Amino acid sequence: MNKWLKGWSIFIFSIGGIAILLIFGTVLLIFNFRASLIPDEKEEAKVLSQAEQYLQEKYPTMEYEISGVEYDTESQHDKFNYAAMILNTETQNTFLVYENRHTNQMEDDLAFQELSTFIEQVKPKVYSYVTETFGEPQGMAFTPSIDPPSSLTIKLNNKKEEVNEEMFESFIDYLQHELKVEHAHVTIMYENEHWDKEF
Repeated sequence: MNKWLKGWSIFIFSIGGIAILLIFGTVLLIFNFRASLIPDEKEEAKVLSQAEQYLQEKYPTMEYEISGVEYDTESQHDKFNYAAMILNTETQNTFLVYENRHTNQMEDDLAFQELSTFIEQVKPKVYSYVTETFGEPQGMAFTPSIDPPSSLTIKLNNKKEEVNEEMFESFIDYLQHELKVEHAHVTIMYENEHWDKEF
């Protein structure tokens, strides 16, 4: 009986110890998570100071307001944890200024926003050209990017003998000279083949 009681006591103490460790670990995780949601005031002040200097150097004639700091609590942005939110008071456009964590250089996302707007404006024209030249495509994606360049991927319904290099080069010429697309990586897929060009 005594051995049974001793074994039972060890079992209860073991379970109790594990339960206490789990509770303690959970409390630590909760505190750590809550702490990660609170921005660091020194980092906020640093990015505001850096943004002010960056804007004066890069956009000396721009009239702007710094409206606050964006803290990336959910790791949505690959390039930064803290970014100054800027309002161009002339155009009413907003953009971010931040220190790129990969290069340790200050940069902004104004060029990317302008590129995204530009691509949204030219997409219907690209689709129309593709439809008129090659017929209705199976799909088309035009994804903005600064570095590497934006990617334009088109999947055609055409057979191999219905398309040729001259048609593709004419399309590239249209993108560059008519639509004023400066840089892009174009991939055209058709009947188990693909054609690529970057400019």
